[in-house]
Amino acid sequence: MAEADTSFLDDDDFTHVINGIRYPRFVTEANLEAMATFDIRDDDIAIVTFPKTGTNWMLEIVTKILSAGGRTDASSDDMVGKLEFQYDDEPRPHHVMLQECASPRVILTHLTPDTAPPGIAHPQNNVKVIVVMRNPKDTAVSYFHFGQKLRSHFARKTPPSWDEFFQLFLAGKYTFGCYFDHVLGWWQKRDDPHFLFLKYEDMKQDLPKAVKTVAAFLQVKLDDASIETIAHACTFSNMKSTLDNSRYEDRTLMARKGIVGDWKTMFTEEQSRLLDSKCKKKLEGTGLQFNFE
Repeated sequence: MAEADTSFLDDDDFTHVINGIRYPRFVTEANLEAMATFDIRDDDIAIVTFPKTGTNWMLEIVTKILSAGGRTDASSDDMVGKLEFQYDDEPRPHHVMLQECASPRVILTHLTPDTAPPGIAHPQNNVKVIVVMRNPKDTAVSYFHFGQKLRSHFARKTPPSWDEFFQLFLAGKYTFGCYFDHVLGWWQKRDDPHFLFLKYEDMKQDLPKAVKTVAAFLQVKLDDASIETIAHACTFSNMKSTLDNSRYEDRTLMARKGIVGDWKTMFTEEQSRLLDSKCKKKLEGTGLQFNFE
């Protein structure tokens, strides 16, 4: 396959490159520099994800667990968005807005350990970090469709075709960089008790189990009935309704199908082979494996 062509992205004001990684334009260099001194509180909960791997799903689960446990009155829609973002209609970046939020804060980020705040990359005391991972094929397809919706919604330059996007994703040249570098960077911390790693596919298979695991990690005691209630509220259809009716434009674009194996509707045999080869090269020997259907 030919080398990924980024020329149409380089000419587009929707993204830019900072320190060799492409970001959406609402992730500024100043915001990234501010991560080094972002103040972490002892009861902070961070949700770390590569884009389109279950960020809002986990946010919904966490906020409902905290609410059921009497820890917060806030809903997922009350939470400040990604830590490193600043939208055009907001006078302050999110990392500044978070300083005014009541505890416990739920902090979302797509950053790698190298670019995230030290208090998230190297948590201390009672800080909790939940890392959600999704198989790269479904991630790519979900990310592609989200990019299409985002650019159409904001009347940006014509988005890449699926073939163009796939080349960029495979080469790690789309926004937020290389999927494999991201997941493996965090996966190295799997033995640190401050971290909980969950896979999107496992959550789909047994959501009540995932809710119970997250509640235990957050040290929130819930009975079985409460866990079942939260799991039901966080099924894809129920969560999609929450997102579709969000007061924030970007959240209304988030949910699409929420299934495992949707990559089969997009991938050619050659693309599947190429990504399988990349998975083997990057993941072999790491202990990290994914289900693709």
